[in-house]
Amino acid sequence: MLGNEVPVLLEFGDLDIIDVSDAEESADSEKLTRRERIEQFRMSKRRNEAYATMLRVEGIASTAELFSQQPSRTICIVNIGYSAEGLLTVQLLESVFRRFDGFERAVVDVVKPYSFAIFRRTSEAQVALTELHDKPCPEFKNKSLILEYVTPSIFSQLTKESMPGSTESIAETLDESSGLYYIADFISEQEEQDILAHIREDEEREISTGGGSDKWHRIQERYVKHYGHSFDYQTKHVGDAAKTASQQLPLWSQSFIERMSECIPAHAFEPDMLTIQRYPPGAGISFHVDSHTAFTDTLAVLSMGTPVQMDFRKPGAHKAVLTSLDLEPRSLLLLTGEARYAWEHAIRIRRTDLVNGAIRERQERWSITIRKVNKTIECDCKYPNLCDNDAETVQRLRARLQHQRD
Repeated sequence: MLGNEVPVLLEFGDLDIIDVSDAEESADSEKLTRRERIEQFRMSKRRNEAYATMLRVEGIASTAELFSQQPSRTICIVNIGYSAEGLLTVQLLESVFRRFDGFERAVVDVVKPYSFAIFRRTSEAQVALTELHDKPCPEFKNKSLILEYVTPSIFSQLTKESMPGSTESIAETLDESSGLYYIADFISEQEEQDILAHIREDEEREISTGGGSDKWHRIQERYVKHYGHSFDYQTKHVGDAAKTASQQLPLWSQSFIERMSECIPAHAFEPDMLTIQRYPPGAGISFHVDSHTAFTDTLAVLSMGTPVQMDFRKPGAHKAVLTSLDLEPRSLLLLTGEARYAWEHAIRIRRTDLVNGAIRERQERWSITIRKVNKTIECDCKYPNLCDNDAETVQRLRARLQHQRD
């Protein structure tokens, strides 16, 4: 971006990967040399890859959700971060920006492929961005920096740190008063081993009776298997029963389902859908809220294998509140009410988590999600931001249900 121009935000659903001949044909009238055209194409490709990486890491669909079209005193360096540059230090990044008036500090997260530079005033940040954006940087072996403005709320969301002088914060948290219940060591180590053994036995039986295939489905980088009902990841609703491992819940799940109701009797429910998920190291799931109209008020998640950090985000008109919870092996997470309907949850796509200041490598993790299908396909909750009650897909499902009843 040049001068006082606002950033050009790329929508990655519309990106096309072109070859060099296409780049040559699209060259402007200045008659660039072939070498210059190839280099221009390569720079454009690297820029697009940097944006796409940031979107993937944060589980966000569009750059419009991250970057501001108006100048801000906070600059995001999209393609320079700890995981992108290896042993990046705050001191090295500060050496790039220190020569500009008003520079306050650099922010580097040890598990993120991007970083930030913060200035006292917006006008001072503009000077730095104009001079550095899309230009070779000697401190980083002449790598061209990709810079974007971010608002205080987005900075807080991405770093879990509030901007000094900002009235926006991430102080709001989830607890039992808002419908989040967390029970550590809900099952014993022996029960965990028994459940994982049952899952493997079911898989072996499916392969032996199914002509060499099992009932697992790959969704991005994780694997899922449904019992009772399936889930359609296109419509984000209850799916085809034929895609379940069984239309009954597995017998080995009965004991911990009954115990779940005993532990939290105020939110006891009779589930009819169980989903097993296997997360290889580095796999995750983007921010989402379980469909309001597909499932009833309460859902539960049993974690096994190794720990992982789950992030929660509450969208708002002026800010998005972000908080995290470390899901330990053998723990139970139950969401109901506000925590279920008004907060999105996600597991970031990355190979490490930063927990209490220490980097923790991820290993294979298993989870079992327990839900009850909403037979009416309707929701009258008081959280419209994330409610799908009026969605076109849901209206078609209700019309089909009414036709079947008639």
